[in-house]
Amino acid sequence: MSAAIAFLLVAAAAFAQVPVSKHVVLVIDENSSFSDVKANMPWLVSQGDANGYAANYKSDNGGSLLDYLWLASGSCESKVNCTLPPGTHDFNCNGNDCYYPGTTNSDAITDDNIFRELNNAGISWKVYAQSYDKAGGTVTTPDNNNGTSYYRRHNGAVWYSDILNNVSGSAGKVVDLSQLSTDLNNNALPRFMIIVPDGNHDAHDCPVGKSNCNEPEKLAAADAFLSETVGPILSTSDFQPGGDGLVLVTFDECGGGTDAGCGAAVYTALIGPRVKPHTVSNIPYKHENALRTMLDSLGIKGHPGASANAADMSDFFETSTESQPEVTITSPASGETQSSPVTLKASAVPSTGHTISGWWVYVDSVGSYNAGATPQIAPKLTMKAGKHTIVVRAWDTSKAYGDQTLTLTIGDGGVVRPAVAVHTPTKSAEVGSPVNVQASAKPTAGHTMSKWSILVDGAELYNAGAVDTINTNVDIGSGGHRLVVRAWDTSGMFADRVLSITVNNKPAVTVSAPAAASDIPSPIHIEASATPSSGHKITGWWVYEDSVGKYNGGAVDSISPSFAASAGTHTLVIRAWDTSGAYGDQTIKVTVK
Repeated sequence: MSAAIAFLLVAAAAFAQVPVSKHVVLVIDENSSFSDVKANMPWLVSQGDANGYAANYKSDNGGSLLDYLWLASGSCESKVNCTLPPGTHDFNCNGNDCYYPGTTNSDAITDDNIFRELNNAGISWKVYAQSYDKAGGTVTTPDNNNGTSYYRRHNGAVWYSDILNNVSGSAGKVVDLSQLSTDLNNNALPRFMIIVPDGNHDAHDCPVGKSNCNEPEKLAAADAFLSETVGPILSTSDFQPGGDGLVLVTFDECGGGTDAGCGAAVYTALIGPRVKPHTVSNIPYKHENALRTMLDSLGIKGHPGASANAADMSDFFETSTESQPEVTITSPASGETQSSPVTLKASAVPSTGHTISGWWVYVDSVGSYNAGATPQIAPKLTMKAGKHTIVVRAWDTSKAYGDQTLTLTIGDGGVVRPAVAVHTPTKSAEVGSPVNVQASAKPTAGHTMSKWSILVDGAELYNAGAVDTINTNVDIGSGGHRLVVRAWDTSGMFADRVLSITVNNKPAVTVSAPAAASDIPSPIHIEASATPSSGHKITGWWVYEDSVGKYNGGAVDSISPSFAASAGTHTLVIRAWDTSGAYGDQTIKVTVK
């Protein structure tokens, strides 16, 4: 590394930062060298020239999917294809898929990833995939299904357990590209977007209508797609002067699926009003630097895989000494329906060298709560029935502040109901039978919970009395079902949570301790059991804490491991395999105090 580049790296770290953006867009094109893009993609190159582009950016791997994974989790997720960064694991991935060896069963990636971080931070996101609906419209739809040029291996989201298991509704956040124009017209764009062109429009295949073509023709079709698809986004206010939007366009690898003959160099443009005009960066960058940059621009503090130690691409932005506290709301989730009073839990991280000095919580622009120099708050907010906007704001000793905004609905058309939360199973989950159902409820003010019911396809299969939580197993036959969890309180009112689930012939895991969403001490102690699929036996177990394996066990029907954990909120995955080769699991969140 030259002295000039070394100085740039130090200067960027010391004086600049990636500004937080309201909207971040990622587009990944295919198999094209830096020089070919410069020569054949005039719209993209003009945007890079006007905004900024990286002249020393290299892909991490040859093989499409591996680079998409680098951009999502900071790893190729394959010990054969890369040195696995700390915190990441081998999921048998290659350039085409992540399958258990010798099978066509997907090896779902449970490592941390940008989609998990977005869900945990309550940040809206979508993947807009071209030809997705026509191909089949599911997260496991294979390459070229139904005669389309949709490639699952070009859609990095659909290999992670968060999406495959529909955690926080993640599967429904992968949508057809046609939804983009609807969201754009309705001013409803999510904060983070990945746009996935199909093979006819990402320079992988020939343009529509051509069976034979050359590289310039492929790139011309990709360039036209970017102009027609990204261009309207750049016309929105967040990408105009005074806005803070960011578009990042890159390529998976430089050519032919191998990186051979082109030195792994790919063209990467950063576009937005906060990018220094006409920036040409010669600092060495890779896909993990792009991942770090996107996370930082979204205000996310978790950095999966190699992005934890990667520099962000801060030389593209104006230098600044401005900083502000980062506020995180852990509950309730924005968009929920709750009963009053609502307990709000939030924490704040001050800017460097400072401490949190004070708080205000505003309900519909009226100050409803304030506090002093504490890093966490948990006020009870009393609100009337209806929809409300809550702003949670924290100051630090630099006198700067940061805030987060959420919306809540109190009651139901003026009628206040209990609040019910189902912790497992998740919406659209694929599970084994018996199905473990864990739920909690909060009564309306001045009342207590009185009874529970679980209905499957309209038939009551379980009931319970005056308890705040339930953890039970329900025998449900194979196939798709409508699951309703209903809870009453002593006001006589009830509330429902409705889920669609699919019961398959796979192991069914029950977690009896700890309770989902509970506060627990360290070490974490787990009590779990499993029922194998019909005709099989349990063969093994793994327990993961925040995607890191903490315990594995053998051919037993129940486990009771304990392991130390740091203070904070953790995601636990308890997984069991049986002799069919299939596995079932439960995912719960707990807070270690």
